[in-house]
Amino acid sequence: MLLFSLWLCLCIQLLNVSHAFTISSTKKISSFFFFVPPVSRSPSSCRRRRRQPTTDRAGLLSATRSWDDRDDVDTGVQDEQERPSEISHAPIPKDMKYNEYNLMRQNKHFMAIKSVGGFELTHDIYARDPNTNVFWFVGKIARISDVSVEKAVARQYPLIEEHSARLRPLELFDKKGWMELWVAPGDSELDVAYNRPHVVFVKMPRAHEMEGGVEDVRNVEVGFQGEIYEGGEEGFRTLRKQDGSPWNPEIQPQT
Repeated sequence: MLLFSLWLCLCIQLLNVSHAFTISSTKKISSFFFFVPPVSRSPSSCRRRRRQPTTDRAGLLSATRSWDDRDDVDTGVQDEQERPSEISHAPIPKDMKYNEYNLMRQNKHFMAIKSVGGFELTHDIYARDPNTNVFWFVGKIARISDVSVEKAVARQYPLIEEHSARLRPLELFDKKGWMELWVAPGDSELDVAYNRPHVVFVKMPRAHEMEGGVEDVRNVEVGFQGEIYEGGEEGFRTLRKQDGSPWNPEIQPQT
């Protein structure tokens, strides 16, 4: 009887130790997962205050749908060209690396320049895969009057290119380094949607292609406002020829 009592006490103590160990381990595991930092969202997906529309958005969407619904529209896809052997590997300036701080700063500069100089000092930006004639609207840039549009784009080229690649990953992400950026007059989306012949895109050079470089351009003298898709938007695109003119005939507004 005495041996049985001793054996029973020993079993109870072992059970208490095992239970305490289990609770302690559970607390440690719970604490470990609690302190794991959450995965941060990429800058391209961070929601920012969207710009106020400067064109007839309804008319723009209507024209775009008309463009999409036409049966006679050429796809604009050319025979695939060879990928250039020399892809841009120029070092990216610290203030033009793709992060939330740089994006927000350049957006702030864009708003400041436009508020003073108006849309005359802004341009719409389109990105293009060189193997197609599809130009994707990716945002807007602004510049002070002393800075040319070529320098304004070249100075911000890495930021705009990365934003374009993340905005249209299927079409442009693997084109980084040889993606083309083209400009149109500021707030001309509606004219572009209707294929107005007076709106001609102009191809922009990269910084290393600029004679004299762009080191003299401060980031406060230029700005970039990236396009953001909301509510399932498919994105605005247009077909253009090599000279930047509309690929298709002008669309007449429905009366």
